[in-house]
Amino acid sequence: MREECKGTNYSIAKAEADRIDMQIIDSLQNGSSFRVEAGAGSGKTYSLNKAIEWIQANKWREYKRKKQNVICITYTNTAVDVIKDRLSSDSFIIPSTIHSFAWNAIQQYQSTLIKHIEEDETLRPEEGDFEKVAEVKYTLGHRYKEGGVQYLHHNDVLKLFGKLLDNAKYRYVFADKYPIILIDEYQDSFKPIIDRFISYFIAEEKGPQFGFFGDAWQTIYQSNNACGLIEHENLKVIKKGSNFRSAPRIVKFLNDIRPELPQQSAIDDFEGEVIVVTCNDYTGNRRTDGTFKGDLPAEELKERLNNLTTHIKDKIPSDESLKVLMITHKVLATQQGYERLLDIIADGLRDKQDSFLLFFMNTVEPVYEALRTSNMQLLFDTLGIKRYPIIKKSEKAKWKEFEQSLQKVRNGKTIDVLNTVIETKLIPIPPQIEGYYHLFNTAPETIYATDTTIQDFFELEYAQFLAAIDFLYPDAEYSTEHGVKGEEYDNVIFVISKGWNQYQFETYAPMITRSVPIPIGKEAAFERNRNLFYVCCSRARKRLIFFITTQIEITFKTFLSSLVGKDNIYTYSDYMKK
Repeated sequence: MREECKGTNYSIAKAEADRIDMQIIDSLQNGSSFRVEAGAGSGKTYSLNKAIEWIQANKWREYKRKKQNVICITYTNTAVDVIKDRLSSDSFIIPSTIHSFAWNAIQQYQSTLIKHIEEDETLRPEEGDFEKVAEVKYTLGHRYKEGGVQYLHHNDVLKLFGKLLDNAKYRYVFADKYPIILIDEYQDSFKPIIDRFISYFIAEEKGPQFGFFGDAWQTIYQSNNACGLIEHENLKVIKKGSNFRSAPRIVKFLNDIRPELPQQSAIDDFEGEVIVVTCNDYTGNRRTDGTFKGDLPAEELKERLNNLTTHIKDKIPSDESLKVLMITHKVLATQQGYERLLDIIADGLRDKQDSFLLFFMNTVEPVYEALRTSNMQLLFDTLGIKRYPIIKKSEKAKWKEFEQSLQKVRNGKTIDVLNTVIETKLIPIPPQIEGYYHLFNTAPETIYATDTTIQDFFELEYAQFLAAIDFLYPDAEYSTEHGVKGEEYDNVIFVISKGWNQYQFETYAPMITRSVPIPIGKEAAFERNRNLFYVCCSRARKRLIFFITTQIEITFKTFLSSLVGKDNIYTYSDYMKK
């Protein structure tokens, strides 16, 4: 929660936020399940941490005595680590991803797991004789069988968890073990599991107490079977009505498109700006190919966007951040050199969840940069150490040789980098990386992702990873619109263009304010477009600039005019003269 501005807006927003946090604590005290609907910038993480702190302070003696655990489920491993850092090492509160939590909750029931797998062929590997399997494990998140052990896919773990929840005896043991379950980013939770939590526990008013923290309008991963809005009469709804991120003008824009969750801006020192820049002044031929039909030619779009970006940079203070949001990840990948990697790991790149991408991005490349620039603090931070790792002359020689080897192999293939890193034994290798490396050497035909074998994946040019990492760093100027959920920037250029038929903002955005009715059968498409539109608009702290590369039609223009005002809509050529 941002507290640098403490004027009238801040005081009002802070008082409202404190009132809501007390409602959350009251719900925890009386044992009722609740849902915190926290719009963008409202301080959801702050409220979640306050809830965790209250539980830690008030439930420690009771839950420790009963050997019970409070679970805080969150979407990414990074978020897990952030929560874990706030807890004592012996805390009864366990932060976890849903997959890790599900596995920990079912792994001891080996005979039951084997029985369910025997009965469901969709859970078995395509090759081999399952009767020979005596144990079930979950390590790499890839389904295969080796040495009498069947390893589960990520989705298998959730499916098996659901099957066990269907058993009343298991639910009794489960509820006794976990008296409180907090779920962060609830809207992205796996729907079949949430449905069971509701029907077996919340509807019956028994079992764990649930606290859901999130925002239904920020559900942008429907393809992952995300649950979206959670509703039940036994679920208390707590709405957060403050915005500690965005200036008043941007918050007004957000309130106008979402009047049922009004927010008070906490920003006092900057009013903010929302403008629209169109490309209706372009008189040349537009694209006619596939999903890009009606858009600017690629080179024209690139030139205009570069010019617009430079123009805005010249207007804003040098210390302010600027992010350009684009929907066409494929175009960005092609331009920046990681198209093949995107084809293979897909959502793993978008969500920053692929184990190799994370290992290279968070360990290998920072270590290389630390060695190249003699930045020992970076080396300490990356390796998580406090002692200088290079004491003896022989150790210094090893690290120098490692740097030189990395410099060379980074121009080669992914397997070259892995071989170098693993053979030197100077930096820790995550178990998942070791596991896949073992499969590469023993069963290279094993599928890694999207019909790509481990061997083919390891044969990728490492430059693909380097390009993707450059794109994913927080200070990268460009990003896909999906990739900035949870992020915030001083200035945002929201590019509304073509390239993905699932997103047609010019068609669906006017339906948000009901100025255009939602066609029957298009409700899911409307929600998908509405949610991503809201996510993009709510990233900006100070200035939100819409850059519309298609020919803007009257309905869309009227919708934008009602929100930003006619005087704040420019053609590209007029704005560049401004």
